[in-house]
Amino acid sequence: MNPFKQAAVVRQAIVGVIKRTGNQALQVLGLSGELIDDVPLYQQAGFASWLPKDAEVIMFPMSGKARNFVIVGSRDAVAIEVLDGETLVYNQHGVELRLCKDKVKTNVDIYTDGDIHAAGDIYDRTSSMQLMRQTYNQHNHSAEGTSPPSVLMIPIDLGVDDV
Repeated sequence: MNPFKQAAVVRQAIVGVIKRTGNQALQVLGLSGELIDDVPLYQQAGFASWLPKDAEVIMFPMSGKARNFVIVGSRDAVAIEVLDGETLVYNQHGVELRLCKDKVKTNVDIYTDGDIHAAGDIYDRTSSMQLMRQTYNQHNHSAEGTSPPSVLMIPIDLGVDDV
């Protein structure tokens, strides 16, 4: 029987604390001290996260039954601040992906096993790839590589912040 299609029975949501973690069913300690086993975790489609032990959760009873809870929201003990309009995805290890107004920031290196494509230029601390390409394309050697290039690839400060 589908619990979502039954007559509405109203019970209050309760707050609990995760005591046993997992991907599917968790163990939650209610604020009254009651230990509730095998509580399923409902998350948005396309998003999954591992709830750390001692994270606070909000649970609703399905069909109004006190032993038939589902977790619908959570937060951990880490206080994360975001600016107006920002969205932040983070994990319990401190890795952050911050969607700002006009850029994406992260506090770790990003690795890939494939190609990286960018619609705009790519910058490091001192220059852009396009500027390096332009400098490289105009240099030459007078005696088949025995002399230094006619144009050196000297880094310049482009004033790019937060690269």
